[in-house]
Amino acid sequence: MDTDEKVSPAPSFNFGIGQNKAPAPDGTETPMGVLRDPILLLFTVICFLFHTANGCVLPLTMQSLALEGGRSGILMSGLCIIIAQTIMVASAKICGDYSAKFGRKPLFLIGLFSVSIRCGILVLLTHIGAVNGSNLLLRICILSTQLIDGIGAGVFGTMYVLVTSDVSGGTGRFSLTLGITTAAMSIGGTISGYLGEMLAEDFGYRAAFGILGLLSLVPALLYLLIMPETLPNYSDKEVMMTSMGKKKEALASIGENTGQLV
Repeated sequence: MDTDEKVSPAPSFNFGIGQNKAPAPDGTETPMGVLRDPILLLFTVICFLFHTANGCVLPLTMQSLALEGGRSGILMSGLCIIIAQTIMVASAKICGDYSAKFGRKPLFLIGLFSVSIRCGILVLLTHIGAVNGSNLLLRICILSTQLIDGIGAGVFGTMYVLVTSDVSGGTGRFSLTLGITTAAMSIGGTISGYLGEMLAEDFGYRAAFGILGLLSLVPALLYLLIMPETLPNYSDKEVMMTSMGKKKEALASIGENTGQLV
């Protein structure tokens, strides 16, 4: 057999730059082709803005409880994480069970708007504390806002992996798209830490919660008004086979990422 027939001039990994823009022979999209997807870019911006607003709310809540409550405040600040993590597991399970039935968008919106609701409640509670003074009941009410945090973290941690899987459907680049959205989340969370502490130091906790709550409305409204429903059409056999092939990879990523959201 002629050995020249076995040699292919095509690159082994096609980035899609310059003239190499066509998908690979196996149908895999090029990385540059994936990056040009407007839905992926929009979803990446949403992930970044969500974590920019949400990442520092928990530390600020813990600080406000610890500073105003003495020893009991330190205990309550520790309970913030326990409560949020517990609720997060339950909400993630619900999303996994019903995301295919009700669609991605309604459930995801619950997680996105949860930050605004939580910050609004914290603004009200910190205002009451500033007027009437802090007491045990008020600190318990502040602690209870972590129930909303657990819901938001569980929903976002589950749904963002599923939506990423939907967006990358048929491209063969699930790991690449998941890396992009996860990187956007990490960068947003890093910026959030600095932003939240700066707002709390310069304007106080009440103003910080208010500004973060308004900021969290931006990704929620973007998803509500612009982002389409990404749930695959499971009546299409080809789509269903592609989705089933990525299901295990997506579910494996959910457990690794939800724990980073609280």
